[in-house]
Amino acid sequence: MTREERRTGPVVVYGATGYTGRLVAEELLARGERVVLSGRSAERLDALAERLGEGVEDVVPAALDDAAALRDAAGRGPVLANCAGPFARTGDAVLAAATAAGAHYLDTTGEQHWMRRVFDHHDGALRAAGVAAIPGMGFDYVPGDLLCHLVGRELQPLRRVTVAYDTQDFGMTRGTMRSALEMMDGRDVVYEGGRWRTGGARPVREHARFPAPLGRRLVARYPAGEILTVPRHLQVREVVARLTAVSIAPRVVAPVLPAATPVLSRLLRGRLKGALDAAIGRLPEGPPEGERRAVRWTIVAIAEGEGGQRAAGVVTGPDIYGLTAHTIAEGAQRLAAPTFTGVGALGPAGAFDAAELLDALAPFGVQWRRDDALAA
Repeated sequence: MTREERRTGPVVVYGATGYTGRLVAEELLARGERVVLSGRSAERLDALAERLGEGVEDVVPAALDDAAALRDAAGRGPVLANCAGPFARTGDAVLAAATAAGAHYLDTTGEQHWMRRVFDHHDGALRAAGVAAIPGMGFDYVPGDLLCHLVGRELQPLRRVTVAYDTQDFGMTRGTMRSALEMMDGRDVVYEGGRWRTGGARPVREHARFPAPLGRRLVARYPAGEILTVPRHLQVREVVARLTAVSIAPRVVAPVLPAATPVLSRLLRGRLKGALDAAIGRLPEGPPEGERRAVRWTIVAIAEGEGGQRAAGVVTGPDIYGLTAHTIAEGAQRLAAPTFTGVGALGPAGAFDAAELLDALAPFGVQWRRDDALAA
């Protein structure tokens, strides 16, 4: 996509000085885009702009409680990329500013509760402004949402779509840890019988099949974004999301994690969340580059038609945070294209062609394929 084919103007990166925000800004600059850096600390923004050099068009400090400054920042370009989590605490102000400024919005969230707010509470204002918002335009939940669409579209109407995640050697940033606290406090929803409802705290002890060498793995409930996005682009009665226990807990603890999740959810609705949040603040900002690049992940999607037909697919790749920077940059360029006409709250597969976008991730090392043996 050439620059002449895109709307003019830089991409505004809010939360630019954070771990993921810096990666997003660097990826955009590597693609020849101009960027406007925004966030709460003028000093840190100036230091980042000096380090990044050419291509940084402006620096716009904007606190979350300063609506005028946020709108000024959002109005500097046709697209705003929000990298400042946890989004349950920050998202409303930034998305409202983008909407008021007439800018498309995307973010790096993994928080299902925030995504639900975008769909339920911001969609009307977005449509009235003629702009789109795509929450979860990072590793969470671009590959999974696209894969679900590709395996399920030919079998509609569908009885169920199941998506299962596995990550290897994933070191989280402070922002991801804080988002995880928001995700695990029991506010998640499930999609059953063709409708969304509160998921509650039901324990799950199941196994999911992954391609070799992973094989059969113990999984836990996962408040994934696909539960919200997949029913908006597929005709389906139930969407199930699972995450391998070893993805989020040491191997000695993983076997008890599925049963312990309800208890943990109740504890996180009390004082424990604040105590853990404070402890997270004393940890390193994120994994070193070598560790970040060493991460490997696998996502499996299985679609079941009403008539019993089944199809499955798998997508794999490296470097969760690097991929998030890649998908945010890819999404920002597509949103800025004159051919993009979407409005309102959208998921990745609702905003873009699923196969085309997934194929566009191949240079980063993302690979996908049909694997119907996983559905047998």
